[in-house]
Amino acid sequence: MDQWNAGWVQSVVDVRAYGSATADVTLRVRVRSAVGGDRTRIELSNCFSDAPLEVGAFSLSVAGRSVSARFDGHTGTTIPAGDTRWTDPVALPIERGSEVTVDLYLPATTVHTTGNFSQIPVEISEPGDHTGSPDFRPVATPTIPAPDGSRLPLPLPFIRGLEVFGPAPQALVVCLGDSITAGGWPEEVQEMLADRLEVVMLNCGIAGNRLRSEPDASIASYGPSGLTRFEYDVLATAGASEVVIALGTNDLGLPGATAPLSDLPSAEQMIETYQSLAGRAAAAGLRVTIATITPFWQAENYDESREAIRQSVNDWIRSSAPHFVDFDRALRSAQDPRRLAPEYDSGDHLHPNSDGDKRLAQAMAAHLAMRHGVSAD
Repeated sequence: MDQWNAGWVQSVVDVRAYGSATADVTLRVRVRSAVGGDRTRIELSNCFSDAPLEVGAFSLSVAGRSVSARFDGHTGTTIPAGDTRWTDPVALPIERGSEVTVDLYLPATTVHTTGNFSQIPVEISEPGDHTGSPDFRPVATPTIPAPDGSRLPLPLPFIRGLEVFGPAPQALVVCLGDSITAGGWPEEVQEMLADRLEVVMLNCGIAGNRLRSEPDASIASYGPSGLTRFEYDVLATAGASEVVIALGTNDLGLPGATAPLSDLPSAEQMIETYQSLAGRAAAAGLRVTIATITPFWQAENYDESREAIRQSVNDWIRSSAPHFVDFDRALRSAQDPRRLAPEYDSGDHLHPNSDGDKRLAQAMAAHLAMRHGVSAD
């Protein structure tokens, strides 16, 4: 039986601090749908704004065919502060893996309040409504200043997710994580398993995100905690059958740096949070996998007491989680298991490099292959 399935999502956060804004322009982004079907719809989010979001027009294009999307039959809509809106379903067949061009016309001066830092570039048109135009000419692919003086890509604003009405995949996995997840191992897993398992890996990674603590207002872009966003990012995801919880690193690393030292949790507090999330997922019929916390000895603000918490939490995950994937074992040094193996270290002793991302993807692909009875190679 056909159903609505999420084909692409991003976990939105508060990006008001970066001060980006536009007026009378069309934003264009290209996303890839991991599912196929004959109808599609897009969710827009204005969750972190203090003002309504005026949408003038909206369109979707696939394989050269463009369709205007409507909102309750209207060309545009106004989304109240703190709210979301779905487009009406549009008859636009999409094949699994298709690139979907999404155009959003914002007629008024609009502060980009809600979005996420993704690897998907945002193109900005010359003034006017250019939704669906085959002659769309971007005048800018903008960047914004980072705290260290470098430039960051513009956060992908307001577009929360894409759903397609069609057959359910064999597995639709929501990956709830931090910057290590946002780095792209879920997409690599999907590619690795493409010829053996119809698996959709939805990347719900947020840089700086924590399992159980909310961010300070000065770092709101770290996003609501996993505990807070679980309902929206996991349980409300159409077609979800599994969840991977890959959070915990920042709960140990941020307190005393960009968060109060009092935020540092005990192992017992972290375990209680994992248990709570696992119970909520199981009650919703989702299979639950928890990833062990990867090493980050020598990273800034890390010490023996935090390492002891990490080890205790990982021991519990290996012995008591509903299912687990051992990201710690995948990346740790054979000489010093507190540290990332040099060949997987990006240089900050915390984030894996591209080889490390691939190693995590291999570990997850092997785990899912075993769970679904297919070859791991």
